[in-house]
Amino acid sequence: MNQAGALQPRRDRLLILEHGLKRGLPYLLAAFSAALLLLFRATALAPANDPQPSAPVKAVIAPQARSRIPVGEQLYYSATWRLWPAGNAMLTLGRRGVDREITFSAVSTGVVSVLFPVRDQIESFYDQNNFCTRSVRKNTLEGRRKLRTRIVYHLLRHKLTLQETNLSGPRPRYKHSQQAIPGCVLDLFTALYYVRQLPLKLNEVYNFPVNEGGKTVEVRLIPDLKETVITPAGTFHTLRAEPHIFNTAVFHRPGRMWIWFSDDRLHLPVMVKAQVSWGTIIAHLTRYEEPH
Repeated sequence: MNQAGALQPRRDRLLILEHGLKRGLPYLLAAFSAALLLLFRATALAPANDPQPSAPVKAVIAPQARSRIPVGEQLYYSATWRLWPAGNAMLTLGRRGVDREITFSAVSTGVVSVLFPVRDQIESFYDQNNFCTRSVRKNTLEGRRKLRTRIVYHLLRHKLTLQETNLSGPRPRYKHSQQAIPGCVLDLFTALYYVRQLPLKLNEVYNFPVNEGGKTVEVRLIPDLKETVITPAGTFHTLRAEPHIFNTAVFHRPGRMWIWFSDDRLHLPVMVKAQVSWGTIIAHLTRYEEPH
C-alpha cells in the first residue's frame, strides 16, 4: 500500500469528525448548558415566532429548603464525543449584591478546537430567595459564530427583553425582542442549581419553567436510577435523572439527556450524558472546590 493509501483511513476519520462537529457541537457544547451541564451553549433555541406551548406554563415554585450550595463553589468538567476529547468547562457560584451569580466558561480542546473552536462565557444572575432569574449575559464564540447576548427578566411585568449583537460578519447585526413569561422563570444554569436544592427522590416528577430568551418551556425531570459513578473527582453514590428538554423550544432536535447527581446534600452534577442523532457526548466532573 502506498503512503497516500495508508493515510486515507485517517483522513476519512477526520472528515467524519469535522462533519459531526459542525452539525452537533453547538448543541452538545450546549446541552451542557442545558444540563443543564456541559454541552455548552444552546444554538438550538427556538426563534421568536415559534408556536406557544399547548398548555400554559406556570411560574416556578421556590424550594422550601435554604440553599445548601456554598458561595464560592467551583465545578470543573471535561467532555468527550465518540472518545475524542471535546472540551473543558467550569461552573462557579458567586454573589452579586443580594443576588447569586453563576459563571460558566467552556473551551474546546484538541482536534475539536482546530476544527470547530468554542469559547463561551455565560453569567446568570438569580434571586437567592426564590430562584427567579434576573438576567443573563453571554459571550459566545462557536466556529465562525460570534454573539453577545443580554436577557433581562422583568418578573412583575411578566416579560423579558433580549438584546443580541451578531459579530460574525464584517458588520455587527443587532436584534431586539420581547417575550411574555408567566412570572418567575429559570434560565438553563439557574435551573441546574434549582434542581440541586430539590429533595430528588427516586421516581418523583419535578416540573419547572425554563426560558432562554424565546418561549417558556415546562421542563420535567425524573430521577429513575441509583448508581455508583466513578469520575476523576472521585467515586459517588448518585441519582440519575432525565430532564425532558429535547423536542421543545429549548432544544428542538430529538435526543435524550441524563444527569447523575450525587446522592447527598449537595447534589453535585457529577456526570452528564446526551444522546443525539450525531453521537453521544459525556461530561465528567474532574474537580470540585469548596470555598475556603
